[in-house]
Amino acid sequence: MASDSAATLSTGMSPTIGQQAVKKVINLSNAILYASTGAVGMSQLVWHTVSTLWNENPSRLKNASDDGSLMKLLGSEIAKTVGQYLQTGALVRQLGMDGSASLCKSMVAIPVQKIPTLFTFDFGGQPEKATDELPFVAMGSGQPIADPFLAFLKRLLWPKRLPTLAEGRLAAVWTIAHVTHTNPGGVGGDIQLWVLPRAAVGQMPVPVEITEAQIQEHTAQIAAAATAMIGAVTQQPPALGAGAQPAPAAAPPPQGPGPAPSAGAAAPA
Repeated sequence: MASDSAATLSTGMSPTIGQQAVKKVINLSNAILYASTGAVGMSQLVWHTVSTLWNENPSRLKNASDDGSLMKLLGSEIAKTVGQYLQTGALVRQLGMDGSASLCKSMVAIPVQKIPTLFTFDFGGQPEKATDELPFVAMGSGQPIADPFLAFLKRLLWPKRLPTLAEGRLAAVWTIAHVTHTNPGGVGGDIQLWVLPRAAVGQMPVPVEITEAQIQEHTAQIAAAATAMIGAVTQQPPALGAGAQPAPAAAPPPQGPGPAPSAGAAAPA
């Protein structure tokens, strides 16, 4: 689970001050990863609900028999938490005012029968599980940029399989970096990255925060992939340190029989 670090303060939908550095990926009870988009106050209520359900004794979340049971339980509890605020927001909008302070979408990575599983919950708690066919999720103002980029990476690198944990970390860092460099504003700051890896058989997974040094390793991989793609497309190696900068145009290939030169993109495993 990855995020940028920028938050924009606003009154309704109108920004008041620029980007403030905040922690966006939250480790709940050393067992669950939580992130959100929308009203910060609503997300605080939702993550409190998730954490409380996990820590109750006996825990209905820990004891959920399958994905569907957990989705139904957590979705209904989130709906109870935010329901009164959604109703108030609807009344406010009827009066011609902004009701966005009642809206929050959530992303939750949580063990189901000790298997790490990723869910999203819409404004009213409507749940969705990430699957083998749709293994990535994006939300927030950068989603229109992140979704097609993630689809591109999946088509390029994992057309018939799931990414490894290391590849998933790389894809997450690459996507946040791409959105940061492409969006018109509101996304920026340091990259935050956490993983919820599988544990040994019978053990509960524990969230792990990826260090800045490890994120920089992925950044170096991204630069190497960009360099390789430049060389493949232009048919000549780019200058050292060129990164993603355009390389000079290559001379046209000689004419004659035989296959045309091929172009492609290379990325480290």
